[in-house]
Amino acid sequence: MVKKGPGRHLRRYAVPRAVKLPRKSLPWAVKPSPGPHPSDRALPLSLLLRDTLGLTSTLLETKKVLAGRKVLVDGRVRTDHGFPVGLMDLVSLPSLGASFLISVDRNGRLVPLPAKETSSKLCRVTGKRTIRGGKIQLSLHDGKTVVGDYGEVRVGDTLKLSLPEYRVLERIPLQPGVWALVTGGKNVGRSGRVARVEGRMVELEENGEKFQTTSEYVFPVGEKPLEVGA
Repeated sequence: MVKKGPGRHLRRYAVPRAVKLPRKSLPWAVKPSPGPHPSDRALPLSLLLRDTLGLTSTLLETKKVLAGRKVLVDGRVRTDHGFPVGLMDLVSLPSLGASFLISVDRNGRLVPLPAKETSSKLCRVTGKRTIRGGKIQLSLHDGKTVVGDYGEVRVGDTLKLSLPEYRVLERIPLQPGVWALVTGGKNVGRSGRVARVEGRMVELEENGEKFQTTSEYVFPVGEKPLEVGA
């Protein structure tokens, strides 16, 4: 048989757990396009606008809104209805004066929260290597890369980037005293202040209760919890 390549359709029962979507109402769901986030941890832009936020009623209406260049992701216009948005992405609708930060809930599902800060975003460092010229290249959790003199930055730290230029504004190290969001494991969706870091084990404290998780699930966010709107 001739190999036809990857499928272009996605049934609702096969939608990843990260997407909060009724499984039995309709047979089909929008499949994420290739992009900055893995498909199992991404929410197609059309599902965010139509099913999660309820800003549109049909897929056709959603496509028209996107074609009108009315939706920005991380400060840049996106028109692909399958564009994958993921953790810490900032989705803005200037015509409505609304912005949403993509976070995770206690079930590990991607959820939009009203955003107060719209001029920057947080990106976790997932890789670091030296390239030609002695420069340091950092790989970020959302597919972005930055190059410069970042010798002090370590994997697991967070960088604050300006939008839409993606210029590094600040480094938030993974160290005791900083607030962090847990993005996976049994404590997914919880946040707390980092109390201890030992190898890959990170201990956090939330309202006097301490809990542990692995460092790959810890996303430092700053000296205080994330600020989101009501």
